[in-house]
Amino acid sequence: MTDRHPYYEFEKDTYEIDEFDCSSIFLFVGKERALLLDTGCGIGDLKGVIRKITDKPYIVIASHGHMDHIGGAGAFDELYINPADNYFLDVSFEKMLESRRNYADFIRKREDKYYPYSTENDMLCWEKKPKLLPLSDGQTFDLGGRILTAYSCPGHTPGEMVFIDSKTRYLFCADACNRNLLLIQSGDHTEGRYVSVEKAAKAMERIVSMKDQYDHVINSHHDYRGFGAPLADYVVDQALECMKKIVDGTAEIREIPDPLQLNATKTVAVYGDVFITYNKEGVYETR
Repeated sequence: MTDRHPYYEFEKDTYEIDEFDCSSIFLFVGKERALLLDTGCGIGDLKGVIRKITDKPYIVIASHGHMDHIGGAGAFDELYINPADNYFLDVSFEKMLESRRNYADFIRKREDKYYPYSTENDMLCWEKKPKLLPLSDGQTFDLGGRILTAYSCPGHTPGEMVFIDSKTRYLFCADACNRNLLLIQSGDHTEGRYVSVEKAAKAMERIVSMKDQYDHVINSHHDYRGFGAPLADYVVDQALECMKKIVDGTAEIREIPDPLQLNATKTVAVYGDVFITYNKEGVYETR
């Protein structure tokens, strides 16, 4: 399988691995061990890519349960994940493979680029499910000379997590924040799979309040930033302000091209350079 994933050391011992525009995977190398944040869709030999960078032992963490972030987890024995997102893995390996391949094929068509892999040969069905280890708010991972701290930030999914790296002073926000932010409102409150815009705004406000702990923000898709480059400094603030305007009913609403569907549009709330997709029935917590 291919191990031709582009990767870039954008800070000392800190790598962004590009899974052929499907998602970004991050590898943090400490003095004693390393940490892999997300596993992408599962294209090719991710372990082989890691071996090019480090021979240290490493732990594997999922920022959240979406297929483009946990699709490669079947290659690993253990996976840290917020239990609120465990349900994303409660599907058959065959159904997951179909979803992974469909997404990769869509990205190939959308970007209209050559990628050095084939979905048939480089995206295979899982043989086993990794042991799921609980990831909790405030949990720390000491790699030796650097500590990553995980924080809960529900919105994109119920179990979305973000991470602050003590060495680089980066906030790794995964899909919790982007210029194109998708808030997930599926299921219901009793299932624990529903995140209102109101709740997402409170979670984002807490992360914004931690700005004394980080200097830059980087997310897990480089559609709206350079590869190996942070998001614009204002994106987190604009995302929070957009959520607040959705909640108070003053958000500007527009129709824009949908980046996740070919030749389609979607309705979004806009503030500055940020646009947020949400369900108008899912704005508020139940009273």
